[in-house]
Amino acid sequence: MEPEINPDNLDIEYDENEAVGIQIPQEELDEVFSNMPDLDEEEEEWNRYGISGDDNGFAQGVTYDELSSVGTLLQKENLEQAQKETAVAIVQKLQGTELFSLLENSIESASRKIAELLDSTLSAVTDNSSSTLRKSGLSDFDIGEFV
Repeated sequence: MEPEINPDNLDIEYDENEAVGIQIPQEELDEVFSNMPDLDEEEEEWNRYGISGDDNGFAQGVTYDELSSVGTLLQKENLEQAQKETAVAIVQKLQGTELFSLLENSIESASRKIAELLDSTLSAVTDNSSSTLRKSGLSDFDIGEFV
């Protein structure tokens, strides 16, 4: 006994001549479901829509090991240069996330240490960069140099 199907109650387009109550016999299941999708064709279709699988740079994450190592590094007083670089890289990934806030709140004086780490990398970047970034007077500023 098949339930009566009223196409007026469906939200989808419905062909009244279509036999919707048909089931695939057990012996034909392997034949019906054995077709593997053409992945190359599917990839071409995604590319036509402009959707790519490339990393767009927005999704950044840290592993548990990275998170625990930056926690350990922030608890140390004196860090070697390699440790500083590691900590800065991880902190920059975390910055602006809830994990960053939790990290700051869980370690005593973490905010100060994070600020010092980020400031040290910022000052290293400006020292090594062009002289236009080190101009101090507003009269020397020319927006054309930055555009």
